[in-house]
Amino acid sequence: MILLLAYSCKKPFAPVAISSPDSYLVIEGVINSGFDSTYFRLSRAIKLSARDTVVPEHNATVTVEGDNNTTYPLYEIANGNYGAPQLGLTTTSKYRLRIKTSNNEEYLSDYVETKTTPPVDSVTYTVENDGVQFYASTHDPKNAARYYRWDFDETYGYFAYERSYLVLGDDGLPRYREGQKELIYECYQTDQSHQVLLATSSRLTQDVINKQPLDFITAGSGKVSHGYSVLFRQYTLTPEGYSFWQQLKKNTEDIGTIFDAQPSEVRGNIHCISNPSQPVIGFISVCNITTQRVFVDAQRTVIVVPFYLPPPTAIDCEQFFTHQIFVEPLESFKTRLQHVMFNGDTVLTVAYTNPNTGKISSYGYVARQCADCRAKAPFGTSTIPAFWPANEHY
Repeated sequence: MILLLAYSCKKPFAPVAISSPDSYLVIEGVINSGFDSTYFRLSRAIKLSARDTVVPEHNATVTVEGDNNTTYPLYEIANGNYGAPQLGLTTTSKYRLRIKTSNNEEYLSDYVETKTTPPVDSVTYTVENDGVQFYASTHDPKNAARYYRWDFDETYGYFAYERSYLVLGDDGLPRYREGQKELIYECYQTDQSHQVLLATSSRLTQDVINKQPLDFITAGSGKVSHGYSVLFRQYTLTPEGYSFWQQLKKNTEDIGTIFDAQPSEVRGNIHCISNPSQPVIGFISVCNITTQRVFVDAQRTVIVVPFYLPPPTAIDCEQFFTHQIFVEPLESFKTRLQHVMFNGDTVLTVAYTNPNTGKISSYGYVARQCADCRAKAPFGTSTIPAFWPANEHY
């Protein structure tokens, strides 16, 4: 009776954020006043129940406007990403972002002062029992920056489950793989950060940030097993910008217990002028961006990490390892081989020759996802990154 009563008291609950039919514009990016390009990504907010991860905003008109009557257009590159080369902005002017979408919605940000980001003094890391902790240090001799934000791109190497030495040649027979372009055993994956990393020296007499904790890589992730490179980007914010990112961090990362701050609306500095009641997600900042890259070599770092970072299909390959060896007469070998490799789902691994005749007598193959590091998510590339140390691939 108690169980029936408890079950009957349950009612479905659909929060406003889920039931709302609106799709709010999300704006990510910084107006770069330095020597590099300016990029913005425009997308639409989605319901929590939706399966899509990103809904890009296509065919928008995006411009940067200065209070000195200057205008700089940004063009769509791909998938809702808009950009332009170095804009040549002046540090004494203020700038804002204007967006007009394909359905004639118009958005305009407040004018924002141009901030100067000091260089990154250093990015260091310490090895701990359960991973690697990164730190950033910086300072501004003019005591003008005060509010800082960081994000990063991480690149790491990983191996396929099985090594493939062979590939079908033009004559339909196996040959050994040649050159880096044909090797499919070692891959590199690059991911963007999704953390909000902030620090401020506003309560200090000097504008100094010393060993601010940034990213932490757990040993169990295996990302530092075969080399790990991270590029940190440093931004300077206005006090209002810092407040926006701080509130966003509380709403996205610091929630999980009854003692944490409750979610609240995060208001940015960009508004929908065609429909003032329409919420907009984003904050527009203007600054130059300073960077620093650091490389962690697992082979020279004393750290308890898995030696092998498996691809996503490794468990399937271990449980259902489809490694087959066929021994066939030479006359039927070529036909059988082409049949096996026809649909691209398999990869040659090894071939054996008859010691008496010196001709191929058998061959082996596996499922592609077990030998091709590019076959499944995270969809890495076998091309060695340009910034990767020459002696740090295996």
